[in-house]
Amino acid sequence: MRIVANFILRFQLPLLLIAGLTGAFFLRYIPGTEMSEDVSTWFNDNDSVLIEYRDFQDTFNESQFLMVAYEWNPPFSGSELSYLSLLTDSLAKLPHIRDALSLTTVENISGTDYGLEIGALFDDDLPVTEVISNIRRHPFVYGNLISRDFHSVAIMLILEQNDDDTRSLSEFNQEVDTNLRNLLLAETARTGRQFHLGGELINNAAIEIMMERDIRLFFPLSMVISAVFLWLIFRNIFAILSPLLTVFLALVWVIGLKGYCESPITPVSTTLFALITIIGIANSVHLISQFRLEYAQRPDRKAAVLAGLTKAGTPCFFTSLTTAIGFGSLVTSSIPGIADLGIFAAIGIMSSYLLSIILIPAGLLRFPPPKPDSVTKQSNLTHTLLNKIADLNERYPLWVSAIFGIIVIVMALGIPRIRIEGSIIEYLKTGTRLYQDTQFLDRHLSGVSSTEIIIEGIPDCFKNPDLLTEIEAFQQEIAAHPRVSVSYSVTDYLKMIYRALNSDEDAYYRIPETRDAVAQCLLMYEISGGTEIEKYISNDYSMARISIITKQMNDQESNRLFALIDDFSDNHFTEYRVRKTGFDYLVNQLTRRIIATQITSLRTASAIILLLMLIIFGLRLGLLSLLPNVFPVVFILGLMGWAGFRLNMATAIIASVAIGIVVDDTIHFFTHFKYEYRKTGDIHRAMRAALTGVGRALIFASLILMTGFLIFILSDTRILMDFGILASIAIFTALLGDLFVGPVLLSSIDVLRKRFKK
Repeated sequence: MRIVANFILRFQLPLLLIAGLTGAFFLRYIPGTEMSEDVSTWFNDNDSVLIEYRDFQDTFNESQFLMVAYEWNPPFSGSELSYLSLLTDSLAKLPHIRDALSLTTVENISGTDYGLEIGALFDDDLPVTEVISNIRRHPFVYGNLISRDFHSVAIMLILEQNDDDTRSLSEFNQEVDTNLRNLLLAETARTGRQFHLGGELINNAAIEIMMERDIRLFFPLSMVISAVFLWLIFRNIFAILSPLLTVFLALVWVIGLKGYCESPITPVSTTLFALITIIGIANSVHLISQFRLEYAQRPDRKAAVLAGLTKAGTPCFFTSLTTAIGFGSLVTSSIPGIADLGIFAAIGIMSSYLLSIILIPAGLLRFPPPKPDSVTKQSNLTHTLLNKIADLNERYPLWVSAIFGIIVIVMALGIPRIRIEGSIIEYLKTGTRLYQDTQFLDRHLSGVSSTEIIIEGIPDCFKNPDLLTEIEAFQQEIAAHPRVSVSYSVTDYLKMIYRALNSDEDAYYRIPETRDAVAQCLLMYEISGGTEIEKYISNDYSMARISIITKQMNDQESNRLFALIDDFSDNHFTEYRVRKTGFDYLVNQLTRRIIATQITSLRTASAIILLLMLIIFGLRLGLLSLLPNVFPVVFILGLMGWAGFRLNMATAIIASVAIGIVVDDTIHFFTHFKYEYRKTGDIHRAMRAALTGVGRALIFASLILMTGFLIFILSDTRILMDFGILASIAIFTALLGDLFVGPVLLSSIDVLRKRFKK
């Protein structure tokens, strides 16, 4: 490292110029960096799950839909029906709304003397009792467009985006969401009604707004917190400004690179701003702290900068590298949003290190140095604390080992208790509007989540009454699932048509018994101008869709539903191709990949970091250096199980990220210990000197990291809040491991002595 340090000090101005020009280059691309939250964030374009989903949308001309719901009182009064009709018309006139379906516009099938009539569900002349009867007999309305207690109604908005629309999906979502909310806010102000929105577009638009808020909050707050801690540590304006400039420039590099690569900011990548800031500041703390220690011994500024960069530069490089590896291991994830975070976080962390070893020494040589006396006075408190910790480690090594060992065992028992979060809406805090609106739609109506089952056979096979009866039995089977609200298929339309053709007698609300009768029902429906059935059957009758509308489900409920679907399909649809898709299925597949991400990224990060530690410290010391880091990783995983933290998009990366971050303190401590032992030849003196020498920087760097991660508590998304809490606890437990477990191990194992002296 001394060669590198000499090079940096010799070519300061050219290196500063290159860093600045690189920043200016990437700064141009930051305004073009977009935000995105849709299925492409979680699935690659060539992913079979996403391809199946898009094929389903194309086959059945399935457009996105939104739900607008509100409570009406009294039900079916003239004024309420008039208002529902006016609101439906107003919503239908909004840009990009192809159709608006409500009680006043939905298609109703009834019988006449001449056959079928496709008309309105009711008119002004019908008594309320007949209106209620019509609603109860309409499977697509009852419980869906009106609640089963008749106190809530909904309007379904069918969206349409023109093929020649060149805007991004994010811009389209925001325009539709803004127009809709502005209209409904005006209606709330005028009528006092409270509206509840749901649908994929609403979710995506709301999450993008949360992302923008998080970025506006996380970045400045992390900078302020870092500045406060830097002042508490160093009491020097340079020691505040230069680290902040370092991380700011690193962020410009990384976010500009994302813009250059046309990589959007996703919900998980909003953490980049705080991550790079707080991790980068930690490097600066170690570099400046080491300089101050050297300057207190030799008041020669250039010599102190060279010695400080030589001693702290190497462990800072390896700590940055291990943290980058922790994040970089996420590239093994099949989830694009997580893999993207891994790439750019790793680049950002190493960029921050590179900039810190260029900018910090340059500043140290140009700004007034600290007075040696002030350095000593500021470290008295932590020096006393660290000496007491050293005394404790020397006097009670068995007790320290036993206490930490018991904690590891207890927390390890909690790991099997970790549960997966299967509901995307549970990614949000309960106080957010989106969460509350979704809960309203789940409680009062059928909900907005769906699973789609596609059954494919030969042309005209779905005119076979036996096959249609199997589909009806399938719908009855899945209706027993507690989170299934309702299911729709071609059989529901056929039963309505058959009843209408038989004087609207309820006894005929069943599937026709012959193929000819089925064909006649379909023909009469088409002649009468009906079109809605096309959503559930292909034109050649070779492919049918069963749409299962569900409440929000956790992972266990979702797995039970798909097991039920697979079991029935394997036993009853053996001659047909059956595919699962829909939003619920996408979420279910996403949770499977979250588990895989947890396993593969942790395995990859652990293997690479183990290899790195062996290279740095050799076989014996390298293996020993991992033991203090087992404690925080096991503790955090056990805590997830015992405290009920769910495995989700953010917490899935906590183990690999944690092992990358927590090993940093170990590298600093073990490197310092190795240096002190070679100098003194006494393990106990070396342990104490290492603790008092690097311990202060470890404590304050950990405090910066902990406080920085706790910023995520302020996010509207619960997954980022959980990630922040768990990461902060991981760093705290890692600090305890390095202050207690590492020193006890080093001072207790004599077999290492020869290794250290080499």
